[in-house]
Amino acid sequence: MHQTFYIDLEEEISSVIDRLNKSMATDNYFVVPKRAIFLQSVVNLKLLKREADKVGKHIIIITQDEIGASMAQRCGIDTRSTIDGLESIMDNEDEEMEEEDEYETPEVIIKTEQKKQNRLRGVGSNDFYDLAASINEKDSQLDTTFANSKRAHVNSVSSANKKREVSYAEPARVPVYKTAQPRMGVARRPQVVTGLGNKNRLDFEKEKTLEKMYAVKEKNVKESAAPVSGSERKIKKIFLMFVGLCALVFVGVAVYLFLPSAKIIIQPNITKNKIDLDLNGVVGSTEINQINIPIRVINKEESIALSYEVKGGSAVAGKKAHGNVVIYNEYDNSPQTLIATTRFESKDGKIFRLVKNIVVPGTSTIAGEVKPGAITAEIIADEPGPDYNIEPTDFTIPGFKGGPKYVKFYAKSTEPMAGGSIEGETAGGAVSQNDIDSAKQKTETSLKEQLIKTVNDELKNNEVALEQTQKITITNSGAGVKVGDMVGEFEYTAIASIYVLVFSENDVRNAIEQSLANEQSQDVKKDISKIEYGTADADFEKNTLKLKVYGEITSTPIIDKEQIKSELLGKTDEQLPAILRKYSTVKSVNVEFQPKFVSRIPQYSGRVSVEIKNIEN
Repeated sequence: MHQTFYIDLEEEISSVIDRLNKSMATDNYFVVPKRAIFLQSVVNLKLLKREADKVGKHIIIITQDEIGASMAQRCGIDTRSTIDGLESIMDNEDEEMEEEDEYETPEVIIKTEQKKQNRLRGVGSNDFYDLAASINEKDSQLDTTFANSKRAHVNSVSSANKKREVSYAEPARVPVYKTAQPRMGVARRPQVVTGLGNKNRLDFEKEKTLEKMYAVKEKNVKESAAPVSGSERKIKKIFLMFVGLCALVFVGVAVYLFLPSAKIIIQPNITKNKIDLDLNGVVGSTEINQINIPIRVINKEESIALSYEVKGGSAVAGKKAHGNVVIYNEYDNSPQTLIATTRFESKDGKIFRLVKNIVVPGTSTIAGEVKPGAITAEIIADEPGPDYNIEPTDFTIPGFKGGPKYVKFYAKSTEPMAGGSIEGETAGGAVSQNDIDSAKQKTETSLKEQLIKTVNDELKNNEVALEQTQKITITNSGAGVKVGDMVGEFEYTAIASIYVLVFSENDVRNAIEQSLANEQSQDVKKDISKIEYGTADADFEKNTLKLKVYGEITSTPIIDKEQIKSELLGKTDEQLPAILRKYSTVKSVNVEFQPKFVSRIPQYSGRVSVEIKNIEN
């Protein structure tokens, strides 16, 4: 059996699927007009096809909308442009019954059949409803004639109805046509009306079916005459969505305005103090206290051989440039001892050495102004020659490089360096004393640098090797030629050893912490922020070391955040200073409000956060 549905222009896919689910027929025809909403979406058609497959029903879409029909075919749905296929199935069954009964069809029935064919001609098109309205006027005359025939053959119609029920119980497929077969086992009732055959009775049943279809189409025409209702539903839906969105925005604004928050940033009163310690280091000792630290010895020996080109010259050694400089101490108020041969480097990289030991005074305060300590000393060039006769310039001390004293200790010359020369140069390739002296100085310098690098590689984590705790001894040094030898180049060889007393900075830090143990409290946290080293006197025979240490201690007060937070709840900006006066450990408090225009800290502690921001003075 089959069932036909007429789809409205604005009918949703959910309504179409609902009709399909409620249908009791296996074959379901959907008559769809052009530009129907349901037919414009591939998704709708796929949903309908999936639902039909799920319930085991066959669907056929009858429409003259070519685009919609093409999409339906791509989704696997059968399509037709008219409903003529359905009429063909009915006509085949009528012909079968006509051949069996061999009754002649009255002229009025033929006209009725033509009228019904005309009525179904435009099904599925845009002109269907207009055509139905025009034919409706002509139906009345034919209906009157046919009504008389209907009353005269009630019994025949009843018999035909039974046969029709048997025929409709069989599944129908469009456009599959049945082949007339004799019906076995079906009892035929004698006809009581002459002149009308089985075809007449079947036409009557077809007319009843078409009358129901026509009534549905008239209902759809009335519904399509007022399409404004669907638009009104959409407008109402959009309006409700807009109202809901506005409500959400209003709630968000209310939460933002009426649930403020505050962030309290506290800056503690951090102070710094200096501490000086005199530490003693002994090799092999493991004791660490306020005055003693362990030290260890590094002893290395290295050799080096370098080649030099003979420049020629006098057999008499040249003279080295020399002059006076003023050495400044801007580091602290403690004096600094500099031993003889301490290196001073000019801006252009030339090395001069201190002639004798000196003590640079510490800083002094005069009329509230800190003045650096200063002393005049004599320096001499590291090599002979006129290249060291330089103009007044500034000098640095390479021995302090890498530490804080490097920029705090420096020297300045007020007069040019003079006296550097090479006397009595000779022509040719003979080795001069100047060649040998220059090779010796360069070789020994390279050897010392190599030894220092070896020691640095031997240092463990946080170990320190000061220049004052190093002892370098040249054990052998010489050239393979003598003055006057005629050679193009020669080799100079040197052997040296280094003896260093090293200590761990962690041990120094522990010694400082032990000296602060009596000053620690639960309200203040003290940390060592800086460690610097002053004079270091090393006794290489006894393996002992006397070390001057300067430390900087940072004292940070421990603040009870929850206590301050509880006292500030509900307070305004104007009330904060009065509350914070009793906290000497608090330097400043800053409150960040959300939103910005709020000036009072919330009463609810969950809306308030406290942050300690340690900024050193």
